[in-house]
Amino acid sequence: MAKRCSTRAVIQIFLTGMCLATAITAFTFAFVFEQFMDQMTENYRGELRSDNLPCIRSTLDGCAINGQDSDKCWDRCCPPGYFCSRSPIVGLYCQHGLTFCGDTNWCRDFADISRTCSTSVCKTNQMVTRVTAWSYILAALGIFLDLVDIITIFTLPDAVVFKAATNVFSSLVKWLAFGLVVGAGTQGFMAELELGRCFNGNGMQLVADAGGLFVSYAIVQVVSATLSLVLAPFSAYFGGLLGRS
Repeated sequence: MAKRCSTRAVIQIFLTGMCLATAITAFTFAFVFEQFMDQMTENYRGELRSDNLPCIRSTLDGCAINGQDSDKCWDRCCPPGYFCSRSPIVGLYCQHGLTFCGDTNWCRDFADISRTCSTSVCKTNQMVTRVTAWSYILAALGIFLDLVDIITIFTLPDAVVFKAATNVFSSLVKWLAFGLVVGAGTQGFMAELELGRCFNGNGMQLVADAGGLFVSYAIVQVVSATLSLVLAPFSAYFGGLLGRS
């Protein structure tokens, strides 16, 4: 006759499953968010590769990128739909014929026309991109630790110290993944990017989707970290012995 699980065992199983489920969800959100950030900048250099068109961008390769390299601003230096223009700050650049920037200076700095990344906007964008990559790597580590915790239930049910330590370490890793993206100012940067209106309709939808993904990632990662921490006392007392009441 099968032995009935206690209420405590059901709670522990539920917490364990939710830890893994939320960790996988957070990893997915972080990965997709990074992909969206890459898609935002893919049309700033070279030929157009998608419909996410920026309001301003660099000239095509082989054309001048600053005012000292050319006396003439040729439209052939820009992809279809753009015309060549000149700025006293960044030199030659391409302006979209139908899409106008909400904040031209901010969008210019984000596009990094001069390719020096000397502005605070460009540096923040680079930091957010790097931190996001580290964040989803840490999220993947959180998934691994949650899997180790589940394996421990079946292989080392009496290893209470190891199982509890795994839960605590998993929680710390998840908090670190969350803290990295928040500490980098990602939320503020995404808000500024949306206010700057540096893209056409498709591009702005991508910005909005990326902002929503970031918020979702932050929430799910906090939930996952909290669940791992809540699970630690259960592991410390019961280990993986689900039959103990």
